Amino acid sequence: MRTKLVVLTLMVTAAVSLFAQPKIQIVGGNKFDFGDVYRGKIMERTVVVRNTGREMLELGQVNVSCGCTGTVVSNNSIPPGKTGEIKITFNSTNFSGKIHKSVTINSNAADAPQTTIEFEGNVIQELAVTPQQFWFQNAEVGRASYAKISITNNSTEPISLTSYESRCQGFTLILPKHPVKPGETVELTAELKAKSATQVLNDGVSIKTSSKNEPNVFVRIFGAVKEFKFQ
Repeated sequence: MRTKLVVLTLMVTAAVSLFAQPKIQIVGGNKFDFGDVYRGKIMERTVVVRNTGREMLELGQVNVSCGCTGTVVSNNSIPPGKTGEIKITFNSTNFSGKIHKSVTINSNAADAPQTTIEFEGNVIQELAVTPQQFWFQNAEVGRASYAKISITNNSTEPISLTSYESRCQGFTLILPKHPVKPGETVELTAELKAKSATQVLNDGVSIKTSSKNEPNVFVRIFGAVKEFKFQ
């Protein structure tokens, strides 16, 4: 009888101790959907974290599955019964179609020291770029090299390509004079007249458009530049 009483006491003590520890709850669930997102937009969602335990909940490092995702924690210490907030941002610039990302919260929660939040979305491209970079494979210093991409207007309205900006020296881009009609594809030709050699050319160009949903189209510039040798 005494043995049973001791065991029962230990079980009650363990249960009370477990209940007294900090516990984490994501209000509204651990998954959400951004829905349709136009490419280039930065989306935000604030997640509420509640401490359902009886001791202080301490939030540690928040890990993300992709560099496109950012987090800001409102407060790292959450008293019992109180809540804190984590703002999650997603940059859609380099994506197209369905996306699935995750955020993992590390904490001292007894029930879930690592809590994962998942989110989905569908990135829509009004202006689709093919290929997704200007590729200068055999560029030479002082000599003009050319690369091309195609841009397709997937919207229901004409879109103008108005101007461009690039920090790549010697890079120029010819834009169409007329708006790109819905469903139309235009070819853009870029010229590179490099001033110095480099084994790895890694830059980009931002093309300004009249689209409200996609006012900037960013295209990478890749390749290599070698010294010109007269033969």
